[in-house]
Amino acid sequence: MTADSYLEMVLVLMGWLINNALWTIITTTGIFAIPLAFKIAGVWLKVREEGDDEGNKGALALPRMEHVIYVAFVVIMFCAMPIQDVDISTMKFDRTRSSQCGVNVPKPDESGYGPLIAELNGQTAKIPAWWYLVHSLSKGITHAAIASIPCGNDFRTLRFEVQHTKLIDPVIRQEVQDFARQCYAKAYYKLKNSNPKLTAVTVDSVGWIGSSYFLNTGGYYDYYTSTAPLSAWPYNEGRDSGYPDVGRGGYPTCKDWWSASGKGLKSRLLDSFDKRTVNMMKAKSPNNWEESLLRWLVSPQNTHMSGSGDTYMIGNQQGHGTGIDTGIKEFLSGLGAFSAQVTQLPAFDALRQALPMVHAILLMAIVICIPLVMLFGAYDPKVVVTITFAMFAIIFVPFWWELGGWLDDKLIQLLYASYKGYTNNFNNWIASIGSDGWIMNLVLGAMYVVLPMFWFGAVSWSGVNIGQALSSAVDKASQGSQQAGAKGPGVAGEVVKTVATKGASKAKK
Repeated sequence: MTADSYLEMVLVLMGWLINNALWTIITTTGIFAIPLAFKIAGVWLKVREEGDDEGNKGALALPRMEHVIYVAFVVIMFCAMPIQDVDISTMKFDRTRSSQCGVNVPKPDESGYGPLIAELNGQTAKIPAWWYLVHSLSKGITHAAIASIPCGNDFRTLRFEVQHTKLIDPVIRQEVQDFARQCYAKAYYKLKNSNPKLTAVTVDSVGWIGSSYFLNTGGYYDYYTSTAPLSAWPYNEGRDSGYPDVGRGGYPTCKDWWSASGKGLKSRLLDSFDKRTVNMMKAKSPNNWEESLLRWLVSPQNTHMSGSGDTYMIGNQQGHGTGIDTGIKEFLSGLGAFSAQVTQLPAFDALRQALPMVHAILLMAIVICIPLVMLFGAYDPKVVVTITFAMFAIIFVPFWWELGGWLDDKLIQLLYASYKGYTNNFNNWIASIGSDGWIMNLVLGAMYVVLPMFWFGAVSWSGVNIGQALSSAVDKASQGSQQAGAKGPGVAGEVVKTVATKGASKAKK
């Protein structure tokens, strides 16, 4: 048996362990015979109601009762009685897709689920022959279908990893603030006052403290220096003659402060990223991967979330900023036009992360329900067929998520990348908080729910009445995460209202 995630591996095994326990309770207490007794009694009563022209009542009842017993025996033998041994070592994490797309997946004991997997180590579950066959065939069909989808770039996962990297070290976080105040603010002020008009490329380049324009254009980062001594640079009389030698280091130029190999701010900031995230970005944007990572890491939004709330661009986020292009104007101006996006995109981000977990939980739930549902259905083959279709439908759902992810990747690539490599628009998208392409984002976010719903409805076309039940289960299970993700913009909205109210009151005074 295979699983598509470590959580699914653990939950499915747990489901079969509980399934075995329930079947043991049903058999040892004799409850399994009650549905058979009712069915046999029903056959006997039906025969008694038939007329005398049907012949001998006993001769009619006996073969019908035999059919009930034989069918129930076959169903119990193949669909209820545990036969095939399965433990955590025999359940395999499927690496076909990761190998096909060149994605490195950690081993079970190296993942976050290591302790949970170790807890189930040594426990063995038994699976009925029919459900073992259904699970294996369903997984095989699903994996074959997924393999037909070309490998995507998984841009959204990359952006998720980048935007969840924080400046944990307070020392380097403070140094970012110092660099912005001592270098970036001066360079930005000089640029605005010495140029009557700026091109779109220049405006985009100077939108962050590691601007290539300030680094490579004379009179900016090569002219301004640190105003406080830095221990990583020794005092240099020729360079630092205008500053006192206090014995705590020298005063490097802003260009050296940012770009120096090993000790520069850029090198130390890149160390904040996980190696996996760095490798992913190098593969996606080999010529511009550093800017793609650092634009978000040193952004005011990330600095605010990483620290106490004070940022070099917008002060304490309550409107008391330094006056440097804060980005808050963009946020305020987009409140009306992007209201639907602002409230729904975080919900879709949370939903996209939660759906695979919901999938594993639903698969565990259907495994646990098998013995009880078959008992209540009196071992009717129709019940077996219904559960079979339901299990296949749930197992096949990851195919639709892969298809939606591939479509998402392709549209992002068309909008933000060119055939020669990723452009500045891609870097801005990586560092954005969702203020662009909002119609595409809403539609593709909804596809992670809409496509599985359509699939469940299509399964119900075959006559198996499971589509509505499965759709309702997925919708209700994922509703909580979606609502939780949507609460974030509500909090931001309250902050904006507070700032606007205070500003209006001050204006009246």
